[in-house]
Amino acid sequence: MKKTIFIGVVMLLLPTSLPAQNITNETLTWQISQVQDVNTGESLSSENETLVSYGSQKVEWKNAVGIKHTYIVNKTSGTWSNTSQSGSMIYQVDGGDKSGTITFERAKNEIAVRILLLKGEELPEMYEIKIVKVTAL
Repeated sequence: MKKTIFIGVVMLLLPTSLPAQNITNETLTWQISQVQDVNTGESLSSENETLVSYGSQKVEWKNAVGIKHTYIVNKTSGTWSNTSQSGSMIYQVDGGDKSGTITFERAKNEIAVRILLLKGEELPEMYEIKIVKVTAL
């Protein structure tokens, strides 16, 4: 009897695995810690900002007030079935009058998102975004 109780307690103390978060199928919230404008090298305010990826449909960049930008996904490249593991996914997107790519990537326990947007002959918009946490909605 004591052995059964001991085994039961040990099983409760073992960490349980969480379900994998698949970027192409799930709605995920990406908590932003830092945003850098690559063109200027300037760090932009990122307080209370998130990216929300709706599977392979769209990505919204939100702040405390609401939605800053919406990007419609046209095509995806890559497979990343578990965001807690190393991997990457590239979305080809349209954001209003601009088009480009959003790259989500985890390498060496660091998560980064790179946004590159083009409009005609204008200088491209480029952002490097550091992520501190990914959660499923």
